[in-house]
Amino acid sequence: MHEKRRDNRLFTVAAGLVTASAILYCSWPLGFWLNPVASRTGLASELGAIGQPYNWVFIWGDIVSGALLVAGVGILIRMYRLTSWARIAMLLLALYGICGALDAAFPMHCLPSEEVCGPVLHNPELIVHGIFDLTGSVALIGTLVASAVHVHKNSPQWQTWIYVIGIGGTLFAIISGIFYITGGPGYWAQRYYITLSCIWVASIPFVLRPNHAKLEKLNH
Repeated sequence: MHEKRRDNRLFTVAAGLVTASAILYCSWPLGFWLNPVASRTGLASELGAIGQPYNWVFIWGDIVSGALLVAGVGILIRMYRLTSWARIAMLLLALYGICGALDAAFPMHCLPSEEVCGPVLHNPELIVHGIFDLTGSVALIGTLVASAVHVHKNSPQWQTWIYVIGIGGTLFAIISGIFYITGGPGYWAQRYYITLSCIWVASIPFVLRPNHAKLEKLNH
């Protein structure tokens, strides 16, 4: 009984860290108050660009978000002794958090939405941002795939939720493609992606949490 209460407290702390991380990372709505000009047509990452008002809010928000996510993942892996696909999902989640923090730690010096950055090859920070963004996105997709494999055998009640997130991600790809072809407001597609990602991230500790029977085996 004592071990069960301890596990519940640790899980609450870890899930709280992950949820706080997701909330901090989904900070783009603050831009409408702190930087309405950039928020009107700019990408979320432009809110943290050098020279933008209150850029420190978005820079440090993402850095702290990444740190909280890594801490939460560390607690969950150690606490539940996660192995196989669940462990892979958690490690990819930590990588996603690290990429988000590093992306914010090296803010852009120009605004791509205003087409004032010049050739990409002459702007190393844009290349760095692209690498961190791509790596983070691949890691996040990896968490979905690894979690899907895990819940198929261990927690089938979460399969519907996995499908919902997967369908949401597919919808993002379709919207992004349409905006790219038609020259539509791609920044809204990005905001949709960020919000969907944060919802998924906050749910992962619950998706991968072992059931009570498995917890009993782990504790004995």
